[in-house]
Amino acid sequence: GRINYAYKGKYLLQGILRREGSSRFGTNNKWANFPAVSAGWNIHQENFMKNVGWLSNLKLRVGYGVTGNQNTIGNYASLVTLGGGGVYIYPDGQYRETYGPNRNPNPNLRWETKKELNIGVDFGLLKNRLSGSVEFYTRHTEDLLGTYTSAQPPFIRDNILTNVGTIAARGVELTINAIPVRTKNFTWSVDLTGNTTRNWIREWSNETYKVDYRTYAGIGGFGDLGNAITTYQGEKIGQFWGKRYAGLSASGDWLFYNRKGELVPNAQINNSYNKDLTDLAVIGNAIPKLYLQLTNTFNYKNLDLRVFMRGKFGHDILNTMNLSYGNQISKTNLLRSAFTTYKDIKGTYMYSDYYIEKGDFVKIDEITLGYTFKMSNKYVRNLRVYASGQNLFTITNYTGNDPDFILDTGLDAGVDGRGPYPSTRSILVGLNIGF
Repeated sequence: GRINYAYKGKYLLQGILRREGSSRFGTNNKWANFPAVSAGWNIHQENFMKNVGWLSNLKLRVGYGVTGNQNTIGNYASLVTLGGGGVYIYPDGQYRETYGPNRNPNPNLRWETKKELNIGVDFGLLKNRLSGSVEFYTRHTEDLLGTYTSAQPPFIRDNILTNVGTIAARGVELTINAIPVRTKNFTWSVDLTGNTTRNWIREWSNETYKVDYRTYAGIGGFGDLGNAITTYQGEKIGQFWGKRYAGLSASGDWLFYNRKGELVPNAQINNSYNKDLTDLAVIGNAIPKLYLQLTNTFNYKNLDLRVFMRGKFGHDILNTMNLSYGNQISKTNLLRSAFTTYKDIKGTYMYSDYYIEKGDFVKIDEITLGYTFKMSNKYVRNLRVYASGQNLFTITNYTGNDPDFILDTGLDAGVDGRGPYPSTRSILVGLNIGF
């Protein structure tokens, strides 16, 4: 249901209530209510603002809403399912396949919910030659869907999918639209958007299910290197947790810093996740601190030019291409850098900050140039020819694949895997005809 109320175009109120159901959840929680409410105040329409001629628009708005998520689990997640247990010979001499439960039921499995509060200001100046918005938001994602250890008995399996934990986020979004130049024949318009967000884990545990940390982002490749991301309760999401590179020994073996700052060989590194004992440390973060998009549009008579740029800043990437193929221990399928940049490495594959790089980049994503012909016949109303290029340039110090291809949100971000193909550059020439 939805309710809208407006008074004199100044005061706006909206309420929404959705009731949604999913067969993926337990018997007791298949349905849930998701409300939302928002209010707005068009300040520029108040009498006390009438004499402020340079102000075209000023609106204060606030909203609060709850949404549900089921996309992180599959069908039948709350039910007992059977799996093959292997083939065994029976006393009668026959081989038979065995089956047994491979999942604990959870009739209380419920929706993962996100509660979000937004406070924003929309503005327009100088007859909207300059306009935009600023929005502050907080988000709390509660009842996270995850797998936890379960006791046997009463459970039939040693783990269970349940709702535990809370993720918190706080951020700012900015949108600016400007027309710096507008004459009879020429117009230049600028559109800028940016946002910055901080995400952290508020809770990983409850009274029944407890964990101190969770690990994500499997490194893959050669060797058993585990996961790259470790997130403790109360800490930021996306933290690379690993060894701190200190150099190479005379024989080319790895040296790392221990928790005391001493140079030690890998064999003396404490790899536990006990923060009071481990020599591992935070060696980077995979989540960008800032996202920016900039569009410049130029129109001169019938000629138009559009330039679209994007950038991400303040994050790190694990370069598994160099980690896997920049080490001569493999003997085959190597990068050239194994004999140049990494030629002194004689030790085995190792995950550390040696392979963590800054992921900042600016990408010229699209440039489009077009010309519109004036048509005066009855068969063709308009005719426009254009040429467009996508993924034209990327400015970055990152030495791996296109940094824009690498996941930079969620709990398992920041690993430049070995599978993706390089991004492609494309040029398009087109013709638009209106009849």
